[in-house]
Amino acid sequence: MSRRPPVAAAADARPDGPSRRTLIGGATAAPLFAGALSAPTDHAIVACENWLALDAEYKRLSRRWQKLEAQLAREQNFLKLSRRQQRALPQAQELYQIDDRLEELWEEQETLLKILPTLAATSALGLAGKLAVAATHICKDENEEDHHLIASILRDFKAMTPEGAS
Repeated sequence: MSRRPPVAAAADARPDGPSRRTLIGGATAAPLFAGALSAPTDHAIVACENWLALDAEYKRLSRRWQKLEAQLAREQNFLKLSRRQQRALPQAQELYQIDDRLEELWEEQETLLKILPTLAATSALGLAGKLAVAATHICKDENEEDHHLIASILRDFKAMTPEGAS
């Protein structure tokens, strides 16, 4: 996954209160506390589900960003405008909002990627989640052999694991 260049957000872009990074960290840490009071939880599952959800949103927004940029290039000659002229276009505001969100998603995914190796998968689903994150994260075009190997391990593991077992 390639990272878009950072875009400086306006000083008032983030409302007061917890950041998305804090929320995602809390979401992955919450089961650690809940597990002490109830049945054991595989923390890797929660972290992987969060990472995969962030990845899906990142991909969806990236496609929307591409469509908007192409439309602006066709209709407004966007790519030939100066940065100031681009920012002044009302039609480009969604593009910049998406750009800011993509940056946030990237940072949240990177945070989870640093946490995942420290979480021991305690169930088959947790292990499958880690493999799914690895298969998704490794770019098929840049590391074709590694991607195919991990995807094949995930397929083999799924075939060996009875439906619903953890």
